[in-house]
Amino acid sequence: MADLLVGPLRSVRTASGQQAREVNRRSVLHAVASGTAVTRADLARLTGLTRPTISSLIDQLVDDGLVVEAGPGESAGGKRPTLLAIDAGARQVVAIDVGTDVVVGLLSDLAGRPLASGTLHEPMHGDELVAALADLIEDLAAQASAPIAGVGIGTPGLVHADGTVVEAANLGWHDRPLGAQLQARTGLSVWVANDADAAALVEFGRLPEGRDGLALVRIGAGVGAGLVLGGRPYAGSRAAAGEVGHLVVVPDGAPCSCGNNGCLETVASLRPILAAGGFDLAHPPTDLAALLAAGGAPVRAALDLAADHLGSVVAHMIAIVDVSDVVLSVEIPGVGEALAERVRQVVGDCLLPRLAHDVDVRAAVDAEDLVLDGAHALVLAGELGMVRP
Repeated sequence: MADLLVGPLRSVRTASGQQAREVNRRSVLHAVASGTAVTRADLARLTGLTRPTISSLIDQLVDDGLVVEAGPGESAGGKRPTLLAIDAGARQVVAIDVGTDVVVGLLSDLAGRPLASGTLHEPMHGDELVAALADLIEDLAAQASAPIAGVGIGTPGLVHADGTVVEAANLGWHDRPLGAQLQARTGLSVWVANDADAAALVEFGRLPEGRDGLALVRIGAGVGAGLVLGGRPYAGSRAAAGEVGHLVVVPDGAPCSCGNNGCLETVASLRPILAAGGFDLAHPPTDLAALLAAGGAPVRAALDLAADHLGSVVAHMIAIVDVSDVVLSVEIPGVGEALAERVRQVVGDCLLPRLAHDVDVRAAVDAEDLVLDGAHALVLAGELGMVRP
């Protein structure tokens, strides 16, 4: 995930002096955080920067408290080098997972270790939700014991790179400059991304070496996909890549919040699956077993219907963008695994055999925390130019 987030480590010598120094600083910080370079000599070899430049940058990072000298390393025949490491406690991060019915916030250190949390349980929309988010951020920031590096937010909907939520129908947001509004209210740097895109960054970092593409399908109150293509996140020209939840899959089907009928959300989100067992998003079951115990055959039928439509849409995504890894993210334990099994079958039936053979469809690891992890990664990458140490 390192190159995905911050680009190549080689310094940019064509930039202005100040720009070049910032690029070099971020490259050095990234290298230390990712463990690809742990001594000054390592950094010089990896970045192509001179030893004096490396020493100057490290001195600055040590003064800032971000880097510490962690003791002597192994000698290669001469003086033992000094090992470098990130001080995970030097800065703290506020991460927010904006759900349609529940909003979860977390204060953590640079390594992602939780320090405080907060939750908004009441469904809110529009201005009311923005005000509640600002209050939650300020509450968490007030509990910080180190400077706040920034705020990362994962939200449903189309999200522009400048932090504007172009469209989030379930939240009542249309052309909402969310990042700018929250930054003005809290005084903190705010980074906003689509929730599935944020989660995709985390899952992509877990892929084996050599896998450079991934589609993460997040299934909750709605359905959305985050794409990583060629090792980099792909949002499309209008930030709409992966907005599969509002594809019409059942002509003349049930009404959708977007105004159309029969969207994928109406048959493959958690709403119809939970309803089949007598649950709703505000009061979900603890796991798949509890869901099946309450609903039995109707729940199985709802899961099969959801997986059939998901499988068809996923097969089309694979055929169009040629990804080999598909991850289904569902926060209720067991549901993602149940869907993945049938989605895998449907994908296999829809694709050319040679394509289907190399496709891996699986449930996400720790789906409940994926968006929070992705929001945390947004801040580290955007504000500091580093991956989680």
